[in-house]
Amino acid sequence: MTQEEQIRLYRLMEKLNCFFHQEMHYLDRETAEKIARECYPEIRDFTYDILWNDLPKEVQEQLMNEEESL
Repeated sequence: MTQEEQIRLYRLMEKLNCFFHQEMHYLDRETAEKIARECYPEIRDFTYDILWNDLPKEVQEQLMNEEESL
């Protein structure tokens, strides 16, 4: 993961932590929808591209096998 990606991930986690830290944030539909629209593209990018590609092939296979058994 590049340093730029690490900074993006930090900012994403910081935003999500701020959101979930206060119950009133996620109980407010408008606020929840706003954070979902803002964060989902980054979550998707990190999950399926950046973090996935950083994993060794064996770990990728293990995770795929776990998903198949769900």
